[in-house]
Amino acid sequence: MTSKRGRSLILFAAVAVVAMAALCACGNEGEFLSGLESGYEGESPWKLAILLAVGTHISEDLACVSAGVLAGHGHISFWIATLACFIGIWAGDMGLYLLGRFGGRRLLSKGFLNWIIKEEKLEKGAHLFREHGGKIVVTSRFLPGTRLPIYLSAGLLRYSFLKFSLFMAGACLIWTPLLVFFSMKLGSVLLDWLGIYERAAAWGVVLVVVLVWISIKIVIPALSYRGRRLLYSKWLRLTEWEFWPMGLVYIPVALHILNLGRKYRSLTLFTLANPGIPEGGLAMESKYLILRGLVPDGGDDERVARFALISPDPESGGRLQALEAFMESRSLSFPIVLKPDVGERGQGVAVIHQPEDAEQYLAHCQHPVIAQEYVDGLEFGVFYYRYPSAPRGEILSITEKRMLHVTGDGRRNLERLILDDPRAVRMAAFFLERFDERRKEVPPAGERIRLTVLGTHCRGAVFLDGIAHLTPELSAAIDSLSHQFEGFNFGRYDLRVPSVEDLRAGRNFKVLELNGVSAESTHIYSPGRSIFLGYRDLFKQWDIAFEIGAQNRGRGHFEATPEEIWRLIQKHRTFDWYEVPPQWAH
Repeated sequence: MTSKRGRSLILFAAVAVVAMAALCACGNEGEFLSGLESGYEGESPWKLAILLAVGTHISEDLACVSAGVLAGHGHISFWIATLACFIGIWAGDMGLYLLGRFGGRRLLSKGFLNWIIKEEKLEKGAHLFREHGGKIVVTSRFLPGTRLPIYLSAGLLRYSFLKFSLFMAGACLIWTPLLVFFSMKLGSVLLDWLGIYERAAAWGVVLVVVLVWISIKIVIPALSYRGRRLLYSKWLRLTEWEFWPMGLVYIPVALHILNLGRKYRSLTLFTLANPGIPEGGLAMESKYLILRGLVPDGGDDERVARFALISPDPESGGRLQALEAFMESRSLSFPIVLKPDVGERGQGVAVIHQPEDAEQYLAHCQHPVIAQEYVDGLEFGVFYYRYPSAPRGEILSITEKRMLHVTGDGRRNLERLILDDPRAVRMAAFFLERFDERRKEVPPAGERIRLTVLGTHCRGAVFLDGIAHLTPELSAAIDSLSHQFEGFNFGRYDLRVPSVEDLRAGRNFKVLELNGVSAESTHIYSPGRSIFLGYRDLFKQWDIAFEIGAQNRGRGHFEATPEEIWRLIQKHRTFDWYEVPPQWAH
């Protein structure tokens, strides 16, 4: 599926082709400019209209900007350009409605649609639609980001086809001429200025489209405080590597792994870092079986948060009864943590505060679910490793995970508090979506609002280097627990503890999860930490994984084959990951 940026580039390229074709027909740059200025008729405006109508299905706003720029210099009539964009946009919106009406949720289970449409956005759109009906259809046209879930919800809820089509036509009749007209006026000024440079004429149209696009996406948002802070948020996430996409950050790490594979004559040797975990814990491993490995006698261990596996059940009531039985047997009360047995980076993890929410979670999540006692306190990530030939292991990394919060002052609403906070602003788009229903509330002075409850970086937790907390007592406690798990040598514990003093003493901690060979030494994401230091630590981590794998191979274990890894990757790519509703994610 093409990304949003990729779709924009496609339309830019299409406009460039039109410009270059017109240039070739004219013979030179000067003639091209004069042709534009006199209303060039060498190319049928209807061909441009078709291109613009098709372009709306790639990027609606960018197609309207292109239409306005071309109309502003007489290459196509304003009304023809507007009509083309109107037809394209209206047809696309109706297509989404029909997709929801006739495809339903069955289509949303497909991998490519599930990648575009998140379950919580669809639920949010459906809720708004039930409350406000046709009014939402019209206003959503002016609220980018809400259109797709709301139009699909209209179809899913079988809202009147006639009403939807008429409301949408009315909204498009307002939206489309306004955007095309603005682009035409601004584009005309820029093209007239650019016209003095004849050599730039061939790319003039494309350049003006870019400038108008920047005006709409950057200049206009910058006129409001919210817009400026969200732009600042994007800039920070662009310039601070801890927020970069994993695929980009891991390119040097992948090259280092390839080199280690050459050195040890096996690209998959790292899967032997943990012979007791399938593929060493690379991906898709059962969290329940790993926790059970820490408690091999089948009972409870005071160092591991109490847990139980709730298998899929055709009757959601049966799963709820299993949860209630677990909580009663362990004398637990709400809140309780529910999470899919297979997950990563906090995917599907929810803190549930009442039975009704638990019933809804279990009804929607079709995977095996782990129920786990909720443990309050400070959260840390402790990375441990032990060579098979060594009697004791070592702690490689400690990450202190701080949960983000803002404090009310009785004047600013929650949205303003998030935008004003120097750390929260980096995740502003995420938090404003999560707290959408509360963002206009004004918290009383002194009230602390926790923005994050889970120690996951992608959900706003701050990761700090906590290696200063390493003590012999902590090392001994983690080593003792690790020896209970037969076949575990390498991974990161996520645990909570009442205080730093307890952590240092190696007491009163409770393990929430244990992650295998694909776990990271997450202290590398400390704010301000150099990416080069991060690579140094990641390279060291993978060096150890291969060294442990080599020792386990010498003990008679066999690493996963490339075919097995490929099948695992394919399973990971197509897995139906469960997304929790916003109210459970914080």
